[in-house]
Amino acid sequence: MTFLQPKIRLVLATDLKDILEISRHVWEGYDYLPFVIEAWLKDSNCYTYATEVNGHVVGIGNMRLVEKGRTGWLEGLRIHPNYRGKGLARAITEHIIKQSQRLHVERLRYTTGSENQASLKLAEKTGFVRILEMGVFWHPNPNDVPLPRNYPPIEISSPEKIFELTQETPELNSHGILIYDWKALDNTLEGFVQVGKSNEFYISLRKGKLDSYSFGRLRSESKESMWGFTIYANQNDGFISHLSHQITLASRNQQKAIMCIYETKFEKALHDVEWQSKEHWDMHLVLVEKTMP
Repeated sequence: MTFLQPKIRLVLATDLKDILEISRHVWEGYDYLPFVIEAWLKDSNCYTYATEVNGHVVGIGNMRLVEKGRTGWLEGLRIHPNYRGKGLARAITEHIIKQSQRLHVERLRYTTGSENQASLKLAEKTGFVRILEMGVFWHPNPNDVPLPRNYPPIEISSPEKIFELTQETPELNSHGILIYDWKALDNTLEGFVQVGKSNEFYISLRKGKLDSYSFGRLRSESKESMWGFTIYANQNDGFISHLSHQITLASRNQQKAIMCIYETKFEKALHDVEWQSKEHWDMHLVLVEKTMP
């Protein structure tokens, strides 16, 4: 294996052509990067780095400061297929780690798919450890899904109210981390308010206590939009109730696909739903973290 010594620098607006060429090879052309890269370059909380070889950008990675700068969120790591296997992903990750120390970041985090062995090996080599796993599934045509009974009943809620309710039921989210849109924030009032800027919250009560909750939104950072949502619940019926509710919302918003993030303890309950499409696809999301010295 040949390792390169690339030039690593901040991304410039003039690099967009090279970046779009990299993105063209990701997820069969359905990469979200083209829809967010310009916003990253304008965001003072984003530090977007490029790996340059022979005058061209062949890799990119972004660190976004969240939680008042305590956390550096890593996203968008991409290497052009002609330059993979040459140590560039590790080089840009290690560069971001060094920059995060300069910015006094307390920890770095990112999510990846359980089947992405290259990403998981990179995490291990650069000092990240696994924090949690969540289930993820995609399904086309939510109108084709038979909806189970909606119990316990669901009502809309605010980030402030739901945070207050979760303090009385910490077992609902034992990890203390909110997972949304393949991102993560601590289960704090600040975290709920941040998620609430782009998502609507829904809750179910049982005997006056929070039984389950979910939040979702229209995800449009790709060629085709979809309805994305996360569910936390105590019991199977609460999980299924929120699943039904979010699928109904997707149908009302005329979405052709859904993506759900959920706790792995509900995998059996999910698979018991009579999905009518062979295109249903599921996997695990892995959150990794590196505590900075």
